[in-house]
Amino acid sequence: MKNSILKKAVRLVVNNFGLKILAVIVSCGLWVVVDNINDPLDSETFYNVPVDIINADLVTNEGKVYDVLDGTDVVNVTVRGKKSLLSYVAKEDIRAVADMSELTFMNTIGIKVSSTRSNSDLDFKTNIDSVKLAIENMRADQKPIKITIAGEPAEGYVIGEAKPSQNVVRITGPESQIEQIDHVEAVISVNGYSSDINTSAELKLYDAENKEIRNSSIKMNITTVNVAVTILGTKIVPLSFVVPDEPAEGYVVSGEPFSMPETVTIAGRSSVLDGISKIVVSDPALSVEDRTENMTAVINVKKYLPSGVQFADSSFGGNASVTVGIEQLVTKELRIPANSAHFAAGFAAGGEPQDLKLTLRELANQEYYTIRIRGTRAAVDAVNADDVIGVIDMNALLEKLGLAEWVPGVYQGEITFNSVLDEVTLEQPYHMTVVLEAMEQEADE
Repeated sequence: MKNSILKKAVRLVVNNFGLKILAVIVSCGLWVVVDNINDPLDSETFYNVPVDIINADLVTNEGKVYDVLDGTDVVNVTVRGKKSLLSYVAKEDIRAVADMSELTFMNTIGIKVSSTRSNSDLDFKTNIDSVKLAIENMRADQKPIKITIAGEPAEGYVIGEAKPSQNVVRITGPESQIEQIDHVEAVISVNGYSSDINTSAELKLYDAENKEIRNSSIKMNITTVNVAVTILGTKIVPLSFVVPDEPAEGYVVSGEPFSMPETVTIAGRSSVLDGISKIVVSDPALSVEDRTENMTAVINVKKYLPSGVQFADSSFGGNASVTVGIEQLVTKELRIPANSAHFAAGFAAGGEPQDLKLTLRELANQEYYTIRIRGTRAAVDAVNADDVIGVIDMNALLEKLGLAEWVPGVYQGEITFNSVLDEVTLEQPYHMTVVLEAMEQEADE
């Protein structure tokens, strides 16, 4: 009985077996078709996904640095999967990783992509397969900080000093990049300022062609620097030169030394500038000892600037060409009319003796009184005899003679001439004879 039932069951299964298998396959296919119709496959591309480089210390611990080439640390990721799953996937869910432990001899690392959602049901594809690296030795260096001034301060003011809080910056990075750095610069704007500035400036790297270097693999110990800028007032003052000695006998320094430039513009605090009217230069190079001709010398006047003062133009080194004129002395004879309009005896108020008659003998005996003057050609030519006035200082003569009062007699008094002779010298002292006589008493009527 049991065998009969088993045989019937086997015949039931085996009977039309191929058709039954086909029915199963068709059923599965229909299920897949229906499922895809209800939830089809789709794809979506996420752009500019950053690649996370892990285990970078495998390189940096060896004193090396790496630089990503050709922007290969940013990829576009195309995700393929069922539409229902894709609808939940956002860019933030995508993670692209390059493991430095898988670095190849060509300095590339394969990129692996995953997401936080159903990785087994999603397919990922990137537009590039690997990160390309440049690996080289790390180098450390230090560079002085160059302060550059931009703009101009207010009119009448100049920059005195720009002083950074520190003078040097330390730089580390790939050797090839560090070698390109020519200088480090901080730019300070002073446009329109008339008082001191304290500000912070960004540090920038430049190559020898003054092109800015921007590279994230280059690190600086500081990125900004504090700078104190002094703003100084200005003033134009003349140069004044002191000639330390005299030229040869019979010669004289004619006029003031002439210089190019004649004036300089100086800069300093107003309290200092207010007390300066000229720059006095007393230099051994101006010696004219035993000279008979003009002398020219180049003198650096910078060392003669007062403390706290500098040249307003920083490009001016301070050199001045100085010419000292030397002229031969000439003599000239002056014939001064011998009359009371040109010569007199002078007494202090109330000092003239009332009982004595004063006569200047030369005025009575000659028409002209002759003197010889000496000086430069221009100075002697400027003197006109008709403008000369001579005076005998009777008080000085009385004191010189040791007299208490005047008594009748004949005296020699030295003549002092008026200011028209200030620019020349007398070849010798000149005197006049002073005659003092007792006045005759008139007879009583």
